[in-house]
Amino acid sequence: MQTIFIEPDHPRIRLLGRMDRSQRPLCLDWTGTGIEFRHRGSDIWAELEATENAPIFYMIVLADGLPICRFPVEPGIRFYPLILGMEAERERTVTLMKETQCMPDSPAATVKLHSLRYEGELLELPKADLRIEFIGDSLTSGEGSLAPRGNEEWITAWFSARANYSWEACRMLNAERRILSQSGYGAVWNYLHDETRNMADGYELIAGVLSGPEAEARGCRKPYDFAAWPADIVCIRLGSNDAGGMNYRKSLEQDRETLVQGFRKLLGKVRKCNPGAKIVWIKPDSGCYPEIAEKAAELARADGLREIYTFALPDYHPEDCGARNHPGAAWNRMAGELLGEYLKSIL
Repeated sequence: MQTIFIEPDHPRIRLLGRMDRSQRPLCLDWTGTGIEFRHRGSDIWAELEATENAPIFYMIVLADGLPICRFPVEPGIRFYPLILGMEAERERTVTLMKETQCMPDSPAATVKLHSLRYEGELLELPKADLRIEFIGDSLTSGEGSLAPRGNEEWITAWFSARANYSWEACRMLNAERRILSQSGYGAVWNYLHDETRNMADGYELIAGVLSGPEAEARGCRKPYDFAAWPADIVCIRLGSNDAGGMNYRKSLEQDRETLVQGFRKLLGKVRKCNPGAKIVWIKPDSGCYPEIAEKAAELARADGLREIYTFALPDYHPEDCGARNHPGAAWNRMAGELLGEYLKSIL
């Protein structure tokens, strides 16, 4: 067995997700952050650390894209087995990623990734064909996707980066993925109409939904280097919580134009930061005023923004849901397949 400290420029380890690459150890905040590598051998361990007792963050391990284990990270530094007892002469792509979204109400909480201990060797990892960024809310965090139907628990165990429509779409396109998603957040305000809880204001930062001294110390408030990972596609799936905030205040007619302009502004910001990307707004369900996103896209095109698209997924229903009226794994898989086919059509 040999142990290596995980360096961001290791030629045979791919970093997944937004993070401050200057940190030692690396800090995993967003859904789907982690590492990926090609390995020939039987056993691999990773040295991880949770910085707080709560919330509990879950990690998942995949071998060639299929789940092999899933575990919560405990406070303190320790090694966790990723794969054990595999056929030593075979090679496989191993993915270790954070299943649980970051938590703005607990900004000190994160997962630190220290080192790998492995038997065998690391091999050259094939390159992905595309890079896709996803901006969203709980639907993009995979909230509730692993829970049984009708469950009402809001717990971190039910979140998933893999039982997630974005995973399926990227699998179809052989694409690297980065996720920025937060439960309850919208493009302009959250489900309670709190304008400080939105996905637009902090978009240009590494992890802009997190603030406070601990988050700043691990680089969350640093400007994000868009040129270092130029996205080919940016998918925005926001609007459900903006609609919820209007319903909460019963202010649809008062707020409709504010939302149109807020969505339009976000499209402009995403275009500025990603000059070569196609931008797809995945419209919210039919009960969440999808016409607002459509109008914002029309105005953005009139502003001269090129390659702005909108896409509608089917509405989901109680029989499709896991926890807290969020779609389960099967619906996410279907939605990812539909999105993947659509993205193929515009490439």
